[in-house]
Amino acid sequence: MRFTRSSIIPSLVATLILLIAGHVYQTQNSENFRAALRSDVQSTLGLVEAQIQANIDSNTVALSGLANDIAIDGDITASRFAALATAIMERNPGIRRISLAPDGVVSRVMPSMENKRMAGTRLDRFYSQRTASQRAQAHGRAAIGSLLVLPDSSRGFDVYIPVFLTPHGMPVLWGFVEAVIDESAVYLGANLTTVAGRGAVAAGRSTPVTLGIRDVSDPANIGDAFFGTNATFHTGPVLQDVVLPGGTWQLAGVPVGGFDRRPDNQEQIGLMILACAMIVIVPIVLTFGLMGERRRAVTALDRRNQEFLAMSQRLNLALECSSFGVWEIDLETRLRTWDDRMYSLHGLVSRNGAPGPTCWKANIHPDDLPHAEEVLNNTVMFLEPYQTDYRVVLPSGTRHIRHIGAVNMGSDRRKTVTGLSWDITEDVRLTTAMMEAKAFAEAQTAKLAAAKDRIEHNALHDPLTELGNRRMLDAALAALLDRDPERATDVAVLHLDLDRFKQINDTLGHAAGDAMLVHASQVLKTEAGPGDLVARIGGDEFVVLVPNPVPGQLEALSERIIARMRQPVDYHGYSCRFGVSVGIAVGRGADADLRRLLVNADIALYRAKEKGRNRYEFFSEALQSEIVNSKRIGDEILEGIERGEFTAWYQPQFDAETLTLCGVEALIRWNHPRDGVLTPDRFLSIAEDLNVVATLDQIVMERALIDLMHWTAAGLNIPRISVNVSARRLRDETLLDSLSGLAFTPGQLCFELVEAIFLDGDDEIITANIAGIVALGIDIELDDFGTGHTSIVSLLKIKPKRLKIDRQLVSPITHAPREQALVRAIIEIGRSLGIGTVAEGVETLAHAEMLAVLGCDILQGYAFSKPLPADQLADLAAAEWQLAS
Repeated sequence: MRFTRSSIIPSLVATLILLIAGHVYQTQNSENFRAALRSDVQSTLGLVEAQIQANIDSNTVALSGLANDIAIDGDITASRFAALATAIMERNPGIRRISLAPDGVVSRVMPSMENKRMAGTRLDRFYSQRTASQRAQAHGRAAIGSLLVLPDSSRGFDVYIPVFLTPHGMPVLWGFVEAVIDESAVYLGANLTTVAGRGAVAAGRSTPVTLGIRDVSDPANIGDAFFGTNATFHTGPVLQDVVLPGGTWQLAGVPVGGFDRRPDNQEQIGLMILACAMIVIVPIVLTFGLMGERRRAVTALDRRNQEFLAMSQRLNLALECSSFGVWEIDLETRLRTWDDRMYSLHGLVSRNGAPGPTCWKANIHPDDLPHAEEVLNNTVMFLEPYQTDYRVVLPSGTRHIRHIGAVNMGSDRRKTVTGLSWDITEDVRLTTAMMEAKAFAEAQTAKLAAAKDRIEHNALHDPLTELGNRRMLDAALAALLDRDPERATDVAVLHLDLDRFKQINDTLGHAAGDAMLVHASQVLKTEAGPGDLVARIGGDEFVVLVPNPVPGQLEALSERIIARMRQPVDYHGYSCRFGVSVGIAVGRGADADLRRLLVNADIALYRAKEKGRNRYEFFSEALQSEIVNSKRIGDEILEGIERGEFTAWYQPQFDAETLTLCGVEALIRWNHPRDGVLTPDRFLSIAEDLNVVATLDQIVMERALIDLMHWTAAGLNIPRISVNVSARRLRDETLLDSLSGLAFTPGQLCFELVEAIFLDGDDEIITANIAGIVALGIDIELDDFGTGHTSIVSLLKIKPKRLKIDRQLVSPITHAPREQALVRAIIEIGRSLGIGTVAEGVETLAHAEMLAVLGCDILQGYAFSKPLPADQLADLAAAEWQLAS
């Protein structure tokens, strides 16, 4: 039975009325339930408030008695205090501690053994204690403070009772009676317990309540809940203030499950509404359903008769208008019956529906006729369905016709085949075109696939060497990262960099460089194992990824590669030689950090180049630690420059004949915040890598000039200050501009230049800067003379004021005749050119005497003084210390 609109509408109306009535009833029931919950919670909070107040008041009354005794007597003895405190704590077990604090400083405390560390403690050392004691003093009565943690890890509430004396009729604050009321005793007195991390009313309440308590004594500084959780205060709770001596607590309560929980009788009400709906709706549905079913049956019968007539008419019209031809074949007589459309399809004239065999075959394409006759014979003999396509040759062209039919047995037991035929010429044309398009598309797809393969190959390979590129290396590492940890093996990375490749590239051209790269790639492919990945990752850098290396394999592979790379390579008659440096990093098993392998191999490569190139080095934890330490020092150098941690120390220089102070050399020192004063050997090489040596030179020079100004102002005569200038700073085009604003007397400032700067090369910037420096009245000293290759021509060109003989030559002169002769020759060369000499590294008086005999002008070294900070050098100069004394 189906439902009709006449049965559904009354049912829906009745259902709607029942739903509205049920909803109204349930809403009212829920409101009543929530109102009852809020009333229960309010009642519970009132009871808890009264119990807490009673508990706190009883304790404070007992403590106030002790305060009154002190106020009456003016003080209290230790024994009396111990007796009274013990009696109070016995009558009030909730009090854990009682202390006396004259002038706010604890002097006595009970129990004394457990709280002996309290003696001498100030009550105002914390904000919460200070505010509570101030409230007690201001109101002249007890004040409850914050929650404290006791030595045994339990907690209690701090209580302060002010004690006032009236020596002259005016109240004067003597101090406080301080006590701690046990937290659990307060909660136990109010029947409170803690359940699952939140405050809750103890058993026996009509409605279990989630409870929170916080201190609101200071509205501007309301703290977190000390009982329950802060969340209780943010869930629409019932709030109740508990007014305590000198403070106020706030209670927040919500029923367990919240105010929005469902009433207990909600399911019963729902079932009652459902039962009422069933009682009313089911009879309505059944009654109106039966009535509608009868009407539908009558209507359906009339509609089917009309549809049958309409279908017959549509079929006749469709056959007349369509391109289908209808035919029939008598299987016994082979007679055919065609309609006019069949004749038209075959290019024939209608013959009253019965074409003969010759007429049927006249226009069929000769190639299709045998198959058409075979299909017809199979249908006649085996009663198979008739289905065939053949071509008809017409003057206008060839037509494709499709025939389908089925065997039918009439009421007279005669068997016929009845079917349809239609022109499929356009379908055949479209099919042929689609086949050709498919073949073309397949050919294009094959070309695209080939192009895709070429693109992928080019994307993963270096076009010059046909090695894998960085993308292929990254893909191989990513595949290793995704491997099963249980089957993970060791992985090694060899990072290679060609030595002297840039010289070949610059001198013979990029074509020669490319030839060397191809040669290097062939060497690597030849020497690498069948499972190894060789990649070029840029410029003259290569990587070999070796999975599961065996002991000794990596060393042997590196040695073979280095040996073959050393062999000369012929390029258009030029013998090109280059080498290779190799850094090796190994990842061990599943713990290998493959992302760090390339970084570690690069660190090892850096070490190999640092040790002389054309070699291999393994990455190690010590090497990483060294690199990390250098990075840390580099960062600290940059930070130290920003914070002004670098300064100048000064080593005095003395006249070789009179041994009087004739100058100082300014030396860089680092006031390290952790390691103290550091000398340049601890940081200068790293500063050179950071390209900040010129900055440090500038700092030393500015500091030296400032100190010189201070010495001069103090009446000290420092004839000359020498400062070191690096090669990079000497090549700075802005050097002269930075010096033009400095204040000094000509000849008072001297630049020490390293001998290696002047290797007989023509550097226009250096030459111009030296000329400008001399023009500004700054002397030039050639530092570390005798260790480089400066020629006499360079000395004549530079015209330094002094030559500074390196300590390596000075140190052995007392026992080595060869070095002694060399120092004498340097002194004689300087004297012949009008250039003075300074000997550094003078460690003993024997060295000083011999250098004076050899004719050296100025002496500097530990035999006279070590480098000193500015203040100590000032003391030395003030004392006019001389070695002659």
